[in-house]
Amino acid sequence: MAKVESIFAGCNKNLGIFDYNANLKIVAYGSSNTVSISTSIFHSRGYDPTAQVYITLKNHTEEITAIKWIQSTNLLLSGSQDGVVNVWMFSQKENGILDIQFIQGLKPTQGAISCIGLVSNDANCLKFAVGDSNGKIYIYSLDSKVNKFEEIANFELPYGFYAMALNMIKLSDAEYIILSGGSKPVINVISLDMCTMKMTLKASLPGHDDWVRSIAIRQLATTMETVEGVTYPKTTYIFASASLDRIIRLWKLTIEASSNPVYVETNKLKLLTSKEYRFETATNRCCIFLDAILMGHDDWVSEVTWKPRKNEGQKEFENENDLMLLSSSADSSIMMWKSDPISGVWFPEVRLGEMAIKGASTATGSSGGFYCSKWIFDEDTNTEIVLSNGKTGSFRCWEKDLVKDKVYNSRTTFVGAARAITDISWAASGEYFLATSLDQSTRLYAKWSRDGEKWFEFGRPQIHGFDMITVKSINGTRFVSAGDEKVIRVFDMPKSIAGMLGNVCGLTEFQKGEIEENLPESASLPVLGLSNKATLDGDVIGGNNGDEGGEAGGSVGNDISNSIMSELNEPPVEDILQRHTLWPELEKLYGHGFEITTLDVSRDGKIIASACRSNVAKHAVIRNFDTGNWLEYEDTLKGHDLTITRLRFSLAGEQEYLLSVSRDRKFTLWRRGVNEKFELVKLMEKAHSRIIWDCAWVNYEDVVAFVTCSRDKEVRLWVKEAGDSGDVVCKASVKFSSAVTAIDSIKVNDEGRSVFKLVIGLDNGEVYVYRVDVEKFEFEELEKIEQTLLPGGGISRLKDVARISYDKERFSC
Repeated sequence: MAKVESIFAGCNKNLGIFDYNANLKIVAYGSSNTVSISTSIFHSRGYDPTAQVYITLKNHTEEITAIKWIQSTNLLLSGSQDGVVNVWMFSQKENGILDIQFIQGLKPTQGAISCIGLVSNDANCLKFAVGDSNGKIYIYSLDSKVNKFEEIANFELPYGFYAMALNMIKLSDAEYIILSGGSKPVINVISLDMCTMKMTLKASLPGHDDWVRSIAIRQLATTMETVEGVTYPKTTYIFASASLDRIIRLWKLTIEASSNPVYVETNKLKLLTSKEYRFETATNRCCIFLDAILMGHDDWVSEVTWKPRKNEGQKEFENENDLMLLSSSADSSIMMWKSDPISGVWFPEVRLGEMAIKGASTATGSSGGFYCSKWIFDEDTNTEIVLSNGKTGSFRCWEKDLVKDKVYNSRTTFVGAARAITDISWAASGEYFLATSLDQSTRLYAKWSRDGEKWFEFGRPQIHGFDMITVKSINGTRFVSAGDEKVIRVFDMPKSIAGMLGNVCGLTEFQKGEIEENLPESASLPVLGLSNKATLDGDVIGGNNGDEGGEAGGSVGNDISNSIMSELNEPPVEDILQRHTLWPELEKLYGHGFEITTLDVSRDGKIIASACRSNVAKHAVIRNFDTGNWLEYEDTLKGHDLTITRLRFSLAGEQEYLLSVSRDRKFTLWRRGVNEKFELVKLMEKAHSRIIWDCAWVNYEDVVAFVTCSRDKEVRLWVKEAGDSGDVVCKASVKFSSAVTAIDSIKVNDEGRSVFKLVIGLDNGEVYVYRVDVEKFEFEELEKIEQTLLPGGGISRLKDVARISYDKERFSC
C-alpha cells in the first residue's frame, strides 16, 4: 500500500498566493494547479520547523492565482487561471487529522481569477469579492437556505483596469465598500447596496505612479464628534496601499451617518493638507484622505499587511500608535513600519531579508524579491513569525526571538521547485536523491536524522541559466546533469556538504572520518557565470555589485561556507541553500548539436550515454563519454530519426545492455562489448503506434527483458529470445485510459521467481502499480494509488530505490 513520506511543492510566483488559518494553524498555498496544505506550523514549544505539506487539493485545471481563508468557518477559497473559485471546508477530527471536503466550484468568469477580497472588519461575514482578468468584480454571499455561495452582484471596472487587490469594509448589513487596486495607478472605491444589489463607483484615488498590488485595512477606535450640539460616533479606518512605484501610501476613511450635521472647517490651510474625497452611500457619509507616504523600498512593493492582534476575534479596535505594518518587496527585503507616537512619522523599525540592490532581476544568489508575506502570531505559545514566498518557489520564515527585542531568526520552512520537475535520480545508497526542474535548479533531498520520517531539501548543487532536463548520480559524491543547452556538466560534492549530510542527516557514507580527502572544499558562482567553481582554502571571490558577500559574483570563501555548514543542526534555510550548498563543476562534455533530452550512466559508472533534440537522423544519435578522461568515444550509436526520449542501462546480468526509445516510435537495443564498443542487437520499427516516452528494465540473470510505454496508452513487455541471434519480441501488453509518460521497475522476492513491480505514471496524473511475471508474460494490477497522494498534473518521471535494498520499496514522482 502506497503512502506519502514527504511532499515538496513550490509556491507559485503570485501575490495573494498563500494564507494562514489561525484556528487550524496551517498554511495553504498555490502550487501549479494544486492547493498545498501544510501540517500545523506550531507545536507545544512554538514554531515547528518540521512542518511540511501533507496533502495537495486537486480540482483546478490551470495555475492557482489566489488563496484566501474565511477564518470563522474554516472555509478555503482558491482561485485559478481557469476562471474557477473552489470552496473547501476544513474540520478537525478528534485524532487531530483534518477532514477536507470540496463544497462547490464557482465559475464567475471566462477569464482568469486575479484576486479574492474578504470583509476586513468582520471575520464572521460570509461575503467575498472576486476580481478577474476581464476587468470585472463579482460579489458572492452564502445563501443560508441552500448553504451555497451565490453571486449577488457584479461590477465592470473602468476600461483598461482589472483588479489585482481587493478588500471589503462592512458599514452595515445593507452597505459595503469595496477598495480595488489594479492595472492603473489609482484605487477605485465602490459601494454595494444590499437592498438594490447595485454597485456604484464612488471615487478613484490618485497618487501612485504605477499599479497598486495590495491593500490592507484596519479599523481604528471609534471617536465621538460634536457638531451643532449633536454628539455622534465617527468610525475611522486606516488602509495601506502598495504599488510598483516602490511607495506605500496610508489613507484614512471616515464613516458617519448621513443624518448627522456636517462639520465645515474654515481655518484649514488647504495647501498643506491632502485632498479629501467625499461621497455618500444610502445611509452613510464617507471621506477619504491621504495620511502618510512610506518610502524605503528600492523596488516594487508587493504586499502590505497589518500586524495581527493577539486575539483576532476581539471586538475592540486599535489605537493608531499601536499599529505596525509589514511590507514585502522585490528588493529582497521585508520591513516592519511603526509610527512615532509624538511626531506621527512612520519609519521602518525592523528590516528582514537581504541588502540587495539588484532586486527582482537577480537570477542567482539573491532571492529575487518577495511576493506575498504574512505576519503570524500564535497565542497558545506566544510565538511570532513572518512567512514569505519568493522567486525560487520556497518560503522564508523568521521567528521573533523571545529574549532579544527586534531580533528575528531564520527558520526552516516549506521548500519546493518553482516549476515542473523533469527528472529524479537516487544516490547509489538510496539515502538521498537529486531532482532537476524547469526552474533552472538541481536540488538534493535527504531525511533529517532528528525527525527520522520526513525528507527535506539539504542542498541546491546547481543553480543554472537554462531549464534543467535530466540528472543521474554517478556515485555517492558525483552526478551528471544537463538542461536546455548543448553541454553536459559533471559535479563533485564539496566537503562542506558531505559533512553536513553526515552530521544533520546521519548518512553513513559521510559520517565523521569517512569523507574522501580528494573532494573539493566548497563552490562559488562567478559573475555572469554558469559554471560553479571549486574554492580552495582561504579563497574569497570578490564581486563588483556592491552587495554584501554571498550574492552572485560576490560569493564568500570556503571558510565561511564550512563554518555555516558545520554549525547546522536542522535543514538549511533558503539563504544557505542558495549561497552555500553549490557543488563545484568538475567537467563539461561537448558534442551534441542541440539541447540535451536524456542521459544515463552505466552500472560501473564508467560510461555516460546521452542524446539531444533532433528532427533528423544526423543528430538523433547516442553519444557515449568516458568518465575516466571525460572524452567522447569515437563511435556514435545510430538508429533513430527523431529525438531520443529515454536512455536506460540494464540492471543485472553479466552482459550490460543500453536501451533507447524515441519520438520516432522505435527502440534500439545495444550490447556493451570489449573496449566499450556497442553492438546493435535490435532496432524495432513501429514498436508503438505513437511516441515512446519511457522504458524500464525487468531483466534478470541472462534473460534480457524490458518494458516500454507510449502515447498510444500502452505498456509493452519485450523479451529477447535465447541465443546471440535471438529476436526481441513483444510478449504481453496492457492498455490504460491515458498516455503513459513514465515507468520504472522494482524487483521483488517471490519464491525465487523473476517478478517485478512496475510503477506506471500517466499523462492525466494517475499512477498504477502492476506486477509483471517475466517468465509467464503476465501483467497484474496491484494498486491504483489514491489521487490525494499524487501530484496534480501529468507524471514526468518515476524513480525507484528498491533495486538497492529490496526490503524497503520507495519511489518518487
